Amino acid sequence: MSTREERRALLLDAAREVILRFGYRKANLMDVARQAGVSRATVYNYFPNKELLFRAIVRQEMERLRDAVAGELDLSAPPDRLLMDYVRARRKHIKRIKDFYLLTLHVTRDLMAVVQVELDDFQAQERAFLAGLLRSGLNKGLFRSFDPDLMAAALLSAFRGLHEDYFFDSQEDFAQGAEILAKALLLGLLREPPDAEIAVEPGEDA
Repeated sequence: MSTREERRALLLDAAREVILRFGYRKANLMDVARQAGVSRATVYNYFPNKELLFRAIVRQEMERLRDAVAGELDLSAPPDRLLMDYVRARRKHIKRIKDFYLLTLHVTRDLMAVVQVELDDFQAQERAFLAGLLRSGLNKGLFRSFDPDLMAAALLSAFRGLHEDYFFDSQEDFAQGAEILAKALLLGLLREPPDAEIAVEPGEDA
């Protein structure tokens, strides 16, 4: 990583802390400079305004989530196992962005339109990954016949709904709920009856 990239990462981390502490409306680039231990001019050199800085933070958060999940996946695993591993890894790491997720709900409508570009890009990548995974299972005769693109969109919608319940209601059973949901969905996808390891057991620990 170059010195410029390291400095940019430092500023983004500082900005994230400042915005979480003061909120988007009250935070300013001088606060970010103090948090990072640099001059205000340095911050402006990388991010001319707060909107671009916030958009960069959102992209950084999405990239960290994506990389964290990808780091726990064995892409050579069978599609059904890879699907479950993906759900478990996503469930594990989504908790790390809870505070930041809630923060994005309080920004102005105009800024949200800018941030949405980054969110849409991340969601498109997730949807493409899931669709490819599901298509692989179809090609191998492991899954029932369905539209992989439509099913990928449906899976992500279900996961996001569960995440929002956790973010807003602080559900303690979030992990178990995600596990049961994923297994129930997988049961419906498989062509052959599952083995005991996949079967849904509502009382099991997640």
